[in-house]
Amino acid sequence: MTRLETGQLSPISTELELPAVDTTIPHMIHSATSSTNDSWSTSYSDGPDGEDADHEVHWEQPPDEMLTVPKIEPLDDDDFQMDDVKEAPRTPQAAAAPAVTSGCPTHGLKAKRPRGRPRKHPLTPQVATNKVAKGRSKTGCITCRKRKKKCDEAKPRCMNCEKNAVVCEGYNEKTIWKSGRERAEEGDARRSSQSLPVITLQPIFQGVETPEDMVFLNHYINHLSGVLTVESQHKNAFKDMLLQMAVEHRGLMHSILCLASKHIDYETPYGAKTLESNPKVSAESLAARSEFHQDAAMAKFHEDINQERSKDAALQKVNLSVRYGQMLCMLLKSITMGSTNGEHRLHLQAYKQLIQGSPPDDSAFLVFITEFFQFHVYADELIRYPDMCSPRLAQEDWEPWLPIQPVRLIGVADGLFQYLSQITTIRNTIRTNILNEVDPVVDYASLFRAAEIDAAIREWTPHWPPGDSRERVGLLYKQMMWVYLFRTIYPPSSSTPPAIPCSAVDQYHRPTSPPLSPTSPVHSAHDPLSADRLRASHASVSRAESPAPIRFPPHHDARITVAVDESLAILDSIKPSDPCQTLLLIPCLVIGCASFSPIQQDRIRTTLRGVRGYTGLRNCDRMLQLLEEIWRLMGQGEWALVWDWQAVAKRMGLDFSVA
Repeated sequence: MTRLETGQLSPISTELELPAVDTTIPHMIHSATSSTNDSWSTSYSDGPDGEDADHEVHWEQPPDEMLTVPKIEPLDDDDFQMDDVKEAPRTPQAAAAPAVTSGCPTHGLKAKRPRGRPRKHPLTPQVATNKVAKGRSKTGCITCRKRKKKCDEAKPRCMNCEKNAVVCEGYNEKTIWKSGRERAEEGDARRSSQSLPVITLQPIFQGVETPEDMVFLNHYINHLSGVLTVESQHKNAFKDMLLQMAVEHRGLMHSILCLASKHIDYETPYGAKTLESNPKVSAESLAARSEFHQDAAMAKFHEDINQERSKDAALQKVNLSVRYGQMLCMLLKSITMGSTNGEHRLHLQAYKQLIQGSPPDDSAFLVFITEFFQFHVYADELIRYPDMCSPRLAQEDWEPWLPIQPVRLIGVADGLFQYLSQITTIRNTIRTNILNEVDPVVDYASLFRAAEIDAAIREWTPHWPPGDSRERVGLLYKQMMWVYLFRTIYPPSSSTPPAIPCSAVDQYHRPTSPPLSPTSPVHSAHDPLSADRLRASHASVSRAESPAPIRFPPHHDARITVAVDESLAILDSIKPSDPCQTLLLIPCLVIGCASFSPIQQDRIRTTLRGVRGYTGLRNCDRMLQLLEEIWRLMGQGEWALVWDWQAVAKRMGLDFSVA
């Protein structure tokens, strides 16, 4: 049996033809003494010596004594046939480079000589590459693909369609290749989405749909509703009445959310904490949602009015309580924002017109809105400059339609603000006499009426439960009303007042524990004891240490200074967290316009900052702005303007609500 040497090629793989070899080779026996180094070989070749040396077959001579038996190699497959063996495809690298196996180099096979004469200039051999058959393009336009024409794929329309005057239908959307796993995942997601039903959770309250709305609603319930009333949280009409109606009416809910959104100041620590505790919202999104609620509230408000005027109004009963609630929110929004264009008066006029002919059916709600609106109607008397074009809102003989029970505010149910309206009438008369240069400016009728009002104020007594802060604030309102009356019937003269040192009024700045009523005895400026104290105090203070002089109006009476100090003592005694801070804005205006001393003015500033911090209402800033101008005019001796602060507010363009 033949055996190939290592590094030799199989005749089958080299396409060489070997002569037939007789397989009946005799068995050869060698002796044991024969040399193992002798060997013999047999070669089969068709060419000259050395030409096919690589195709020789060698047999090694075994020992002489050993009988060599041909070894039959087992086959893995008995059905193996040589005819099934096919030639492996040739590669250019294998044909050009010599084969190297097992570290033994061998010479490559000779290439067949081409037929014909050799070229004078042989062609450059081309390296064969595996050509990939290019299929049909699938990115052509739809028209060319339908017509089975070649497309140049120009965008937006191919030139082939343009040349042939054919409408180009454009191109299909480019599909993104996805693996089998991605397609399987999309299929599973599609099947799961198709199998599950789609549900939509409707808002539990009409108008409260987004996280911004929840921020506004929580602010109204937990903070704003408590600021707007002096009642406790258990007796809060803004939650018990107004919010209950808003649950059933979308327009009122939009009005409440708009009011709450305008009240939040994001520059304060409270506003910053609100943004921090609600990461899903931002100041921009809250502002945009606030504008949405404002537009939606006004649209619903006008829609209800038009519905009432339509022919179907008899069939559908309009809920007037909701309309009053929206008007109440509009009024509070103007107060919250500190509007200076008289917007609050527009809502008060609308209330006065509507309440006369169409009061709400709910008696409890009627009592609530009557007291609230009438309180602001009376307070508007302190800032409104009399105008012949617009009628006066407050009436001196106003009476409520129903007994106001329970009482929440001061001055409406107890009748104190009727005196405020009467004093305003006297002030308007005196202002007219001053402008017309009537002498005297305070006639006998005005003085007689002022005496009656003074007597009525002295008899007025607040009635509140023991321990209620409104009893103390009621005394403040009583003192404020007396100061308003006193300042009204004593307008300043044209003479220039003398400058009095600050030490001259120190005796009027001493603290008083209980506030004195308007009937309390005071020391006159001409009292000998008071004069001695003034001379002693003036002598004890050197010129270098004396403060700047204080200007007082002509014929200044010390009684007004004592009344101001007593009022300031009450203001100082009210805690910053007391709900009665809501009622202190009106007294601050009247008492502040009568505070001639810088010490008194500083105490008014402190009180206004406390009211601003508790309520968050921006009309407190407008009032402080007005008082600063009044105090500046005091330093310049403009006593006519100091007396007529309504004219100063009109000149400054500050037409705001003082309540």
